[in-house]
Amino acid sequence: DMTVECDGTADPSGAFAAWLTSFSGSDSCGNAIVTNNSAGLSDLCGATGSETVTFTLTDECGNDISAQATFTIQDTTAPTFVEALPAYGNVECDALPPAETLTATDNCGTATVTFNEVRTDGACPASYTLTRTWTATDECGLETVHTQTITVQDTTDPTWDVAPSDMTVECDGTADPSGAFAAWLTSFSGSDSCGTATVTNNSAGLSDLCGATGSETVTFTLTDECGNDISAQATFTIQDTTNPTIDIAASNIEIECGDTDSDALQNWLDNNGGATASDNCSEITWSNDYGQNTAVDCDGGGIVVTFIATDSCNNSSSTAATYIIKDTTAPSITTEASAYTTQCDGSGNTQELNDWLTSNGGATATDDCSAITWSNNFTSLSDDCGNTGSATVTFTATDACGNTSETTATFTIQDTTAPTFVEALPADATVECDAVPTAETLTASDNCGTATVTFNEVRTDGDCPSSYSLARTWTATDECGLETVHTQTITVQDTTAPTFVEALPADATVECDAVPTAETLTATDNCGTATVTFNE
Repeated sequence: DMTVECDGTADPSGAFAAWLTSFSGSDSCGNAIVTNNSAGLSDLCGATGSETVTFTLTDECGNDISAQATFTIQDTTAPTFVEALPAYGNVECDALPPAETLTATDNCGTATVTFNEVRTDGACPASYTLTRTWTATDECGLETVHTQTITVQDTTDPTWDVAPSDMTVECDGTADPSGAFAAWLTSFSGSDSCGTATVTNNSAGLSDLCGATGSETVTFTLTDECGNDISAQATFTIQDTTNPTIDIAASNIEIECGDTDSDALQNWLDNNGGATASDNCSEITWSNDYGQNTAVDCDGGGIVVTFIATDSCNNSSSTAATYIIKDTTAPSITTEASAYTTQCDGSGNTQELNDWLTSNGGATATDDCSAITWSNNFTSLSDDCGNTGSATVTFTATDACGNTSETTATFTIQDTTAPTFVEALPADATVECDAVPTAETLTASDNCGTATVTFNEVRTDGDCPSSYSLARTWTATDECGLETVHTQTITVQDTTAPTFVEALPADATVECDAVPTAETLTATDNCGTATVTFNE
């Protein structure tokens, strides 16, 4: 027997033809010939075939033997897919690829491809597994199988079609005007690429705000069938932006000055000037600005009081009315201005003057109806000696309506302080007649201006020309005539004896015939002249 692999032809490589002639025999007496009864290969699957052939070996004398053998063209090779085989994979539910179309080839004929898909459901509608099987079968029934497993999942969040958004409605006095809150809670929606999506919320109800208003911040959650979700917050608010309505306006009232705490005024204030109001959403409370508006209207036109109607949400409306206060009484001077006298400081005593002026000379005043404003008529101090001066000032207390009262006092800068010498003062001295000091030059300063210094010297003779006294006087005078005097007495004396000019003759012992002539001596003196007398 012989078996060969199919190659798509009827006789791969001529093997069958060669096989038929490949057998031989011999005979002891001559030749032997091989014959066969082949009628050709049978037609099996594809290009395969088979034949069982009887081979007869016959000698020249007609003796023969026979043997059978089978030739087979077989197909043991499965077909092969032509295209690249789809791989395993994980995909989103909205991205599922279509099944690919595969073809196959076969070594021995044609091949057909069949496809099958099996779905295995998962935890949610959009989560499942697809098992796709392609089977390539040739004409001899050989198969090649490829399986692709696709895990389909839903990890994508749903999306809002109508996303949560804030909503504000105006209060109408009910807990949910026109059912707007209930409608708002169910007004949002969404969708999912792989199925449906459901909206839930965590609303616990509106908070209790002012009046009949309320608010709640709600978290809305959009969840798909596989549990993917997204959330968004939005706030629903019942607001009150509507001011109360003034139904009856306030009415004016007239009050005498000094009587602002009267029962009539208080009753007028307590009753809101007669005003009434109403509100769409809450109760109303009343207030007024009387405490912040107490000035007198000096023209008799009155002071406007605003009455304010405020609802629970602080919306307000107002109505104004006037009460009139008359003021014709001047302020009362309770403390008169006081005169002020101060010692000159050389600069006009500016700070003291300013303090005196700004304190109104110490004056005080009161008024029944309004605050008091002080003024004065000071222009400048009189120009006296040095930096002294004075001014008589009138201080005027004026109330808010221009009624005035006055008080007068005088501010005086005086100088009672004498000037002062700047240098150390020369002391009395006793000196020799040839050592009399030169008179010093002194200067002086003054608390209130400048000072000038004059000098005088008087000589009183003694017993001799070189014995006398000097009286030296310095007088410092300021611009106001105040003086400071310093006197120095110098006693001049001569206690120094004259001095011989020549060398003095010495004692000597001489012979009687050698007695020297008496010398002539002269003398000098520190304070004048000296005379020399001689005696022998």
